[in-house]
Amino acid sequence: MLKRITALLLGAITLLTASGCTQNPDFSGSAEPENTTPVTGNLTVTAFNVGKADALVVQTQNTVTVIDTGNKGDGKQIEKFLSSQGIDTIDNLIITHFDKDHVGGAARVVNRMKVKNVYVPDYTSDSDEYNSFIEKIDETQTPLTAMAAKSQNEWQADDAHFQLYAPQEDFYGKDEENDFSLVLYVQHGANRLLFAGDAENARQQEIMDLKLGEVDFLKVPYHGNYMKTTEDFLDACNPKVAVVCCSEKENADPSTVETLEKRGVETYYTYNGNVTVVSDGKTLNCEQQAAE
Repeated sequence: MLKRITALLLGAITLLTASGCTQNPDFSGSAEPENTTPVTGNLTVTAFNVGKADALVVQTQNTVTVIDTGNKGDGKQIEKFLSSQGIDTIDNLIITHFDKDHVGGAARVVNRMKVKNVYVPDYTSDSDEYNSFIEKIDETQTPLTAMAAKSQNEWQADDAHFQLYAPQEDFYGKDEENDFSLVLYVQHGANRLLFAGDAENARQQEIMDLKLGEVDFLKVPYHGNYMKTTEDFLDACNPKVAVVCCSEKENADPSTVETLEKRGVETYYTYNGNVTVVSDGKTLNCEQQAAE
């Protein structure tokens, strides 16, 4: 049975109820923030080629947000990428859920870099990767927020506005951890970016119920697996650019590929190499580094 983190985390782990976190918000209307912050710099998304796993970095002029850390060993790639830019601090680490291909590299990231805030969904796992991550959180006394069902958190990072949404339910069925995925929505000028974790049918419907509207960039949920909600979800999001985190052997479902192609979405698959998406607040510029 899934257990709530808030009931179990002890010792030096700090559970935050930050001022931006609201329980039981009203999702009846559009969740789009009122953001009139002038755009003064770029926002950059880097999606790493780490197989069928998620590891992404979102950078503004002065902040770094990491969304998932791939499998065990993939944290080294995130650390190397940031260190090469002289960066030793992560402002926000978001672990969307605790499958090993999302939390696997988190222990190394927390151990080797300064992490100001960690956000996770409010449940626990029995996996070695999860336990290693929690041990490092405890050892380093890194602040951790376990986001309860129906809560949200938002913050401003330079000229970008971030909104992080917890799942709506406490239970989705046995072995249905994917639907606990935290979902991140970012507004940068006129550009909207959505990172959908491993959301499956129930969670994709919850995202649609948020009425976020169309987005310019989508991190396609659940490695491009085709769901009964996939077409409705893509119609609701209507992205211009999409990234699918997958491997050549475990690529996106052909039905998802076809669905994206039919809608004219400029789609990048990470097994072809790291993907970089740069927003200037008006347009998106995308590049893919050839896989080694």
